[in-house]
Amino acid sequence: MLTLNILLGLLMSARYNPWTRWPHRRINLLKFHNWTAYLVLAVTLAHPIPLLFVQKPRFRVRDILYPVSSPEQPLVNVLGAIALYLLIFTVITSYFRAAIGRQRWKPLHYLTYVVAALSVVHGSITDQHLNDSPIDLLDAEKLGIIACGLVVVVAATLRFRWTLRHPKFKPPLRQGMRRAGA
Repeated sequence: MLTLNILLGLLMSARYNPWTRWPHRRINLLKFHNWTAYLVLAVTLAHPIPLLFVQKPRFRVRDILYPVSSPEQPLVNVLGAIALYLLIFTVITSYFRAAIGRQRWKPLHYLTYVVAALSVVHGSITDQHLNDSPIDLLDAEKLGIIACGLVVVVAATLRFRWTLRHPKFKPPLRQGMRRAGA
């Protein structure tokens, strides 16, 4: 879902118009992007809650909110918590984007890439059975997470290369300035 959200954001940043291009339908990309962001936030907030019901090792609420001293995989859990806190920050700043101003908001919104990177690392090196087993990078779930990370890297690279070839609209120079520069 996070990958879909980032891909929608990349489409919007490239000013993709689904009405004039495929699928030739009126789709509100911003509303869909916001909806997926709220869904990602809700799922991510709920994600560590089952740990509270695991008997061994015993996780406490403090271990989830501040996982530095969690009973299992503290470093991996810290990376996941940082991703969660950055996601919360990104969603809140996006909600108040008009009040913040686009110029200040946009650099803050780039933290989404940090969230994606931390999520991929957290998801791919977590021991989901909590029994200190070695990391199995051939596990289908971990391969899916890594594939989503690669999709984001490729899409973001293509988007930023597209930006270099298609600079933003620059208003025409005034008549007097045109003559002086010619």
